[in-house]
Amino acid sequence: MSKENNKIYFSNSPFINGHKVVDFVWNARLDENYNIVMDLHLESDQYDEEDEYADIIEEIDDVSDEMTEKSHWINYDHCVLSSTFWANKGIPIASDADKLDFANLNNQTFLLDTLPIDLSNPEEDFAFGISMLGKDVVVNNEITFLDTEEFGVFDIKWKGKVVNTYVGENIIDYDFYVYMKRIKFGGIKIDSSLKSEEVFKFFNSKLVNIDEFELIETEENSLEDYILRLKMK
Repeated sequence: MSKENNKIYFSNSPFINGHKVVDFVWNARLDENYNIVMDLHLESDQYDEEDEYADIIEEIDDVSDEMTEKSHWINYDHCVLSSTFWANKGIPIASDADKLDFANLNNQTFLLDTLPIDLSNPEEDFAFGISMLGKDVVVNNEITFLDTEEFGVFDIKWKGKVVNTYVGENIIDYDFYVYMKRIKFGGIKIDSSLKSEEVFKFFNSKLVNIDEFELIETEENSLEDYILRLKMK
């Protein structure tokens, strides 16, 4: 199967051509203890958007297994794969590193919730949550960043496994694969308990290419007061 960019594919899915990704966000957060965590958030198009499936099941007597399975998927509408939607752990960045350098992300692969794993843990203890066929569990994440030669912009390759826990299963049912082209870093959200002066001092000592960023106030209804983002060019 040829894998196109900016789509998500699931093994054992009746939709072999995958699903277009309609929203993909890459950012980070600085918590109250000055720990930095990277976050990814993905939402797919509706499962049947690029398929020729027609909702005529009630009009025919002989329903194929494939059409029945597609109908089952369509009931769940689309996929959400995220570390922020359900407040999951995300990708921790080593806080003891001397400097944080975006250039070091190139060809770096993060392995999260690798097998074997205890599926009895609460869902929020995992790096990411997923709603695929109900609220399932995603494990064995392998996330690779590939440099595009534009500062703060990377291709992101992401694969992992899904356990269909929504229906009570505890074995791996599906693999997924995503390849996103030219994703721009959305910035670092600052915990609201931290003061802007201390935050800026922290990043001045910690972040390589600090001159590429700016600390700005967020909108009034935002969960955080400040965000460190790439300067507009």
